[in-house]
Amino acid sequence: MKKWRILLLAFLLALFTGCVRSVQLNERAIVQAIGLDKENGQYILTLQIFDPEGEEGDETAGGKILRAQGKTISQAMRKANLQQGQEIFLGHTKLLILGQEIAQEGVETAIDYFGADPQFRPTVDVLLAETKAEDILKEPLDSTILPVLSAKMMLEGYRDSAQLVRTQLQGLAGALKNPAVGSYLPVAAPSAEEENPGIQVVGAAVLRNGKKAGDFLPPETRGILWAAGQVGKIQMTLEEEGGGAVTLEVVDASTRVSVQIRDDVPFYEVFIRVQSNVSEELAYAQELSFSQRCERYEREQERLVERETLHALERLFHELSCDALGYANILAQQQPAYWKEHQKSYTGSLEQVDFCVTVESSVNRGGSALAE
Repeated sequence: MKKWRILLLAFLLALFTGCVRSVQLNERAIVQAIGLDKENGQYILTLQIFDPEGEEGDETAGGKILRAQGKTISQAMRKANLQQGQEIFLGHTKLLILGQEIAQEGVETAIDYFGADPQFRPTVDVLLAETKAEDILKEPLDSTILPVLSAKMMLEGYRDSAQLVRTQLQGLAGALKNPAVGSYLPVAAPSAEEENPGIQVVGAAVLRNGKKAGDFLPPETRGILWAAGQVGKIQMTLEEEGGGAVTLEVVDASTRVSVQIRDDVPFYEVFIRVQSNVSEELAYAQELSFSQRCERYEREQERLVERETLHALERLFHELSCDALGYANILAQQQPAYWKEHQKSYTGSLEQVDFCVTVESSVNRGGSALAE
């Protein structure tokens, strides 16, 4: 009896597999990157498509650009399918780049559309174009998808560069659902190098209520990462008096945030711990021992990290009135009674929020080639 059941099940499975049409690779247009702009009430969709007919084994096999527009994103995508003549496949998309007008009007429509697509991965990196998304995807293409792959790798290493932020679709979608917090996006532009075309990150854009509220330059970005606890193994150069300089390699960093209520206003206490190695010393104070110099480097590193973090917090909370760091979640967890009473007025009172930054820096004395 058991044998007959197994045979019947196998027969039914064979029938069902014949009901679904399989799609071959050469019948699909594999999208590597998507650009979305809006102009004169029309969405402009730019798709960078991988060409499976490129040379076998070539990791930079060719690509092509497909452009379509429509009153809605769905209409533009339907037109793109018709133009391509193949099924457009979004399952391997690596970058979603939004144009400036999208950011000015609000990114929620775009994020909701792509977030609802079952093919679209929640880990797709989202960027904001310095001007138009179409320009970024067209300019560096040069018959290769390598710039997109390079940009993806660059974003994956954002913690160790500290010159850019990283935002993925799932994180941005979650932030948009919480009106108390904002978000940020890396700002992308075509590379200025003609011989080495690519996509470069030129800063970060802060979003408030899904709309662009302001920009951070790359040197300011590290302050955001300190405050968010997202700094990796970076290098920091401290300038010394008399023209000297020292390069410290951060080997470990962590950030802890707590909140108190002072005068009926949230007061965020940001504690940052940094551990570093001395990588290089230039024109150092030879009258001091290595241990004494490390003590001075620790103080200088503390001041630098504190200054960068305070600058980022001042700009986010007091200048842009945006909690892009999601500190509201910490407030809700640690001060639930206050949050229940003030959550509706939280975003309107961010200019009154206060904070302090405490940095604990340690520079390793042992195991360094520079140690005496």
